[in-house]
Amino acid sequence: MSLLIRTSSQHMANNNFRRQLMTQRILLVMSIFMLSACSLIDKQDTRTAKREWMDTQHSMEIAGIINKATFKNDARVNAAIYNGKVLLVGQASKTFSKQSLVDKIRGIKGVVIVYDQIRIKQPLSLAGVSEDTWLTTKVKLALIGSKKLKEASVKVITEDSEVFLLGYVTLEQGNEATEITRNLSGVKQVIKGFHYVE
Repeated sequence: MSLLIRTSSQHMANNNFRRQLMTQRILLVMSIFMLSACSLIDKQDTRTAKREWMDTQHSMEIAGIINKATFKNDARVNAAIYNGKVLLVGQASKTFSKQSLVDKIRGIKGVVIVYDQIRIKQPLSLAGVSEDTWLTTKVKLALIGSKKLKEASVKVITEDSEVFLLGYVTLEQGNEATEITRNLSGVKQVIKGFHYVE
């Protein structure tokens, strides 16, 4: 009897080990796949090294402002910056001072414009954030698959299933990116923030 119990326990332990190993392998493959997608998008970045450095500096400064207790306690806000243009996304309570946050970010030297896309609603759950991350990856992979967008520079941000597309593109590339994104399952809305070039 004890031999049967031991064998059964060993069998269960082996199954658990196999499951964990398989899960780790799947996560590793997905991570590599997602990183590949990110690197392919980054290669298309048309910003100069100086502009990219400035965007990074501004991004850190903006994060510092957002994380102050004045704003952090009443909202869940994320910011993306591309060529000095700042996109604010997230959710906030009715008491949240959106204008005060926007004004502070506008006051940063080098910030060209601030797009306020903060919604007055309950903050996203962890599951909602995960869904947005997956949707961003899905959009990036779909854009990479388009021949028309090989030379395009498109930044993708997803918040509560709304997809924001930024970057320097031709009108044709912008339309192509918008159509591809709009037709993906899970996308509620596509909001364009493109700078069009000849």
